[in-house]
Amino acid sequence: MDSRILLGKILQRLKDNGKAQVEGYNSFGYIRETENAVWVTRETGDNTPVPFDKILKGISAYQSNSILYNQGPTALREFGITHVTSPIFALLHLLEKEDYSKF
Repeated sequence: MDSRILLGKILQRLKDNGKAQVEGYNSFGYIRETENAVWVTRETGDNTPVPFDKILKGISAYQSNSILYNQGPTALREFGITHVTSPIFALLHLLEKEDYSKF
């Protein structure tokens, strides 16, 4: 499936749920979207912009290697995703592993 369609599904689920969280990891609450990012609030109370281009990199990584879905947020670093690995990890897990299949 096209990565931009998956991004749209992730954003819709985040809005519907109000937050993204993988069991055993921090949660991230939905604040708002801008033209280039979605803003989330961390459990620490800090607000963080998560750029769409970095979420798209994560989607591409999961599409190219489904094993990454079961690994932690640090696995995303090798794909150029830094500083926002935890929120992106949580956002990507709003979809099921099968959603990232290209077939």
